[in-house]
Amino acid sequence: MTEANLHTNTAIAEIPPMPFGFTLERVYRILRDHLKVFLGIAAPPAVAMILLYAVMFGLMFANLRPLLSTHETPMAAAGAQFAMMRIMFPSMMLAMIPITVVIAFYLGAAFHAGNKIDSGIGTSVGECFGQAWSRLGRSLGLMLWIYLRAFGPVLILEVVLFVVSGWFGLNGSLQNPPTAAFLVLPLIWLLFVAASVYGTIVALRMSLAFPASIDEGLTAGEAIRRSSKLTQGSRGRIFLLLLVLELIACACIFVLEIVAGVVFGIGALVVYLAPAHSTNLWTIVGILVGVVAGIALLILFYVWIALLYGGLVTTLSVVYHDQRRRKDGLLPAQLSSAGPELPPGAEPA
Repeated sequence: MTEANLHTNTAIAEIPPMPFGFTLERVYRILRDHLKVFLGIAAPPAVAMILLYAVMFGLMFANLRPLLSTHETPMAAAGAQFAMMRIMFPSMMLAMIPITVVIAFYLGAAFHAGNKIDSGIGTSVGECFGQAWSRLGRSLGLMLWIYLRAFGPVLILEVVLFVVSGWFGLNGSLQNPPTAAFLVLPLIWLLFVAASVYGTIVALRMSLAFPASIDEGLTAGEAIRRSSKLTQGSRGRIFLLLLVLELIACACIFVLEIVAGVVFGIGALVVYLAPAHSTNLWTIVGILVGVVAGIALLILFYVWIALLYGGLVTTLSVVYHDQRRRKDGLLPAQLSSAGPELPPGAEPA
């Protein structure tokens, strides 16, 4: 048999990928049938992000309120804007340290759940947390490696943009920027867009590194090389799947913002319509409406995080197993080496 005939026969015999619609339906069914597991796993990142962002924005507001309330001239307003950037950037950098660790812990637990459930094996929140804790260092290293390889140029350009904007602010050029700014700043933004596109392509190549690392016990470097092999010929499909999930998430957060605006608007209207010399009853009613609305929004935000990140992780786990079936020729029963016994408190798959 010639090499050309061998290539043709191999292409004909290649196993087709899982259909697009079937993949989305499978992800939906996994999330629906194992919602308690994904809600439990999402608790640490949701709580951590809410607390950290509350502290960060609280500190920023406390430091910026005197500046924003006392400026009277355009130059003073420009100084307040620069002070906001000077406080915002370090605050975000400091907040990202614990958030990164929490997200690495979440990814380890969520991918363990996604791999197990998609293989037809039940799992529990406690088991997923135990596995994530034992692999926290490896998960953190893999996540940072993926991010720096994919979006390192974006991070560098963000620092350059901050430094350039700060230089203009220190020289009092925010109101009357120099001619060079009209060339430098658009060039930085153009490079930023190009770096983002490059980062997306690289991230797609490494998108199956996490499920491969957890399922096959690979190191970070081995997982990235494994992902590069598994994603060959399917990166466009992975991009479209993640894009659909992102669009669904954007639609959900848009609806959530509308609901939040309506609820807080009702609370503000109650306070506004309160009689000028009435008792504190109207004020108490307004405060209660605000508190209830805030708690409801936190719950909705938590559920949204659980479903969004759970959907992304489950999608990659489903694609990972599908690619192993296609590339390695494994049957569904061979996709996991775990035994059939369920851990204590586990949900059946």
